[in-house]
Amino acid sequence: MSSKWVLLANAARARVFERDGQGGRLVEILDLVHPQSREKAAELSTDREGHAQKAHGDRGHAGTAFEPRTDFHRKEMTAFAQEIARHLELSVVQGRCTDIAILASDPFLGECKKHLGAGTKRVLSAALPRDLTAVLEPQLTERVTEILREARYA
Repeated sequence: MSSKWVLLANAARARVFERDGQGGRLVEILDLVHPQSREKAAELSTDREGHAQKAHGDRGHAGTAFEPRTDFHRKEMTAFAQEIARHLELSVVQGRCTDIAILASDPFLGECKKHLGAGTKRVLSAALPRDLTAVLEPQLTERVTEILREARYA
């Protein structure tokens, strides 16, 4: 039996739906939330910015602060994309998902695709830059169906 899934995602939330064989109605099976993606960078970092001191001279010394090398929001976005990719891959390997369409915000879509496993890539039928994570039923099924239809026949 084939199981078609739709992933709606952005850097802070991912919703996984199974498409009902009768008319394509979406049934939510998973809702992942990653609140760290919405936090301020200062809240994500526990380290102080780097510091360096210049050599002492006759006039005293001067200090220099360096910007952090890591973009903490990018790091959190990558971690969430990896979590989603692991979940999808496990579901494909277990046979719970035989077809998947991903609709995600840009640039999160690219981050998700980068981390997809071989099994998930094999069953991926669509990957489109759309953020529908906040859309509720009954509009959700209609909008997803319309977007996927346009993408396949455009």
